[in-house]
Amino acid sequence: RRPVPMLAISYCLFNIISVVSIVVVNKSVFQIAGFQFPTLLVCIHCGITHLGLRTAAAMGFFERKKFPQHALVTLAISFIGYNVASLANLALNTVGFYQISKIMATPSTMILEYLWLKKSFPNEMIYSVILMCIGVGLATITDFQVTFSGAVIAAIAAMAAAQSYIFIGKTQRDLKASSNQLLIAYTPYCFLYLLLLSPIDTLIPRKNPDGAENIIVWVQEEMTISSVLLVIISGCIGLLVSLSTFLLINATSPLTYNIVGHAKTICILLSGVVFFKDEVTQKKGIGVLIAFVGMIWYGQIKLRHGKKDSPVRARASLELNAAQLKPSINGSGR
Repeated sequence: RRPVPMLAISYCLFNIISVVSIVVVNKSVFQIAGFQFPTLLVCIHCGITHLGLRTAAAMGFFERKKFPQHALVTLAISFIGYNVASLANLALNTVGFYQISKIMATPSTMILEYLWLKKSFPNEMIYSVILMCIGVGLATITDFQVTFSGAVIAAIAAMAAAQSYIFIGKTQRDLKASSNQLLIAYTPYCFLYLLLLSPIDTLIPRKNPDGAENIIVWVQEEMTISSVLLVIISGCIGLLVSLSTFLLINATSPLTYNIVGHAKTICILLSGVVFFKDEVTQKKGIGVLIAFVGMIWYGQIKLRHGKKDSPVRARASLELNAAQLKPSINGSGR
């Protein structure tokens, strides 16, 4: 049975608030708390998310499954590449550019699917993606707050998101698992690998070069109770992103999920202006609008093609779309 409309609406609001909050809180972790360590932050998120999902599974929200170890290790590597790059993108760039650059994950996914899976796309879908790229290009060129290193990290994050989306989606289909079943299984591997890889944070470009150069210096010179609480809150909200997405998928239709995705994009862009004083020039605003129109057009095309699928396949497709947000304990989903 579908939940009553009010319950479905509450899930939509829960998902929007949690996704917008994780972006704002993560940006505050980097900018206000001076915790400029994206790899270590993803590690903390993984630990909290795994513990939270274990609790949710014990309460009956979903059933746990066992998977081959080699699949979990590969998933963990894919997850790490995506999330670390995405958080580095947020740390180095404005919230507005971070969000608009994430739109490039769609054309990146199409390119990889064409090269890797030999998948073809209808002309209308290609035109919508070209419109997205034009909008992103216009918004980026006119954004004087964007640095060269920030643009490079954003491009890497888009490609990392694309490979993660394709690979996690394919693995999810092959293993006949839900995104939560996979996430709870491979996050322990992620936690361990990220802990071992955390020293690479010193090699990632940072917004404030005068900040603590490593976690030891941060603990000795900059750590406060409020900054530690901010990091913990970030991890907890990351868990809420996963849980709210799970509830949203099971309570709504593909159309509603698509609309909620657009609402999250708008809210995140507005949060950058309200909380972090992102500059919005006329040309940048036009670029964002063009990219947003392209994104809506693309979403409508996907919905039309989704109607041709069976209800089971359509639900699976919705979960795969969420997979791009589920690993996004950093808010990198739509």
